[in-house]
Amino acid sequence: MKYGELNLGQIEALVNKLGGMEGVQKFLAEEIVIAKSNKNLIFVDRTIPANYPDWVVEKEHPELESTGPAEFDAGKLGLWLHDEQKTGYVTGNTIHQYLKDHGMLKDCLNLRDLEEIQKKGITFFRKHFKDKCVFGWKSVVRDRDDNLIVPYLCEGDGVVDLDGDWLGNDWDARSPALLLAS
Repeated sequence: MKYGELNLGQIEALVNKLGGMEGVQKFLAEEIVIAKSNKNLIFVDRTIPANYPDWVVEKEHPELESTGPAEFDAGKLGLWLHDEQKTGYVTGNTIHQYLKDHGMLKDCLNLRDLEEIQKKGITFFRKHFKDKCVFGWKSVVRDRDDNLIVPYLCEGDGVVDLDGDWLGNDWDARSPALLLAS
């Protein structure tokens, strides 16, 4: 046999991946094409609005709400830190102001992006953002108490939690902004 190292379990797995015997026949007839998969891709349907909590009273950057690519590679996302985060702490207000002043908000992720990353699950999250909480600065909102809040993803009890953090809190090196590759 040309491929003597193959066992029956591997052959069965291939048949299953192709969709059973019908899929094998279609593959052999070249009716099915196998393409390399990029499991790092995140697909975002920007026609679907983000699921904001009911305590949100105002979006700070509504003009950026539906902007961004339909797909992006999570492996190519930038994990940006303010200079003060690299060696200590900085408030979220300082980070937000810096991103606005330097025209960087347009390159940040938003709540819709975070929702799609969350759907990929904990293994995906650990692979790309191990030991970090990652923030979607495009979606800063104001709550009922007039506080500014930014959404973030973080691991909690073996799942990916989506939450919000008050900009008056301190951020350190474990809390980068997620930026799309330029």
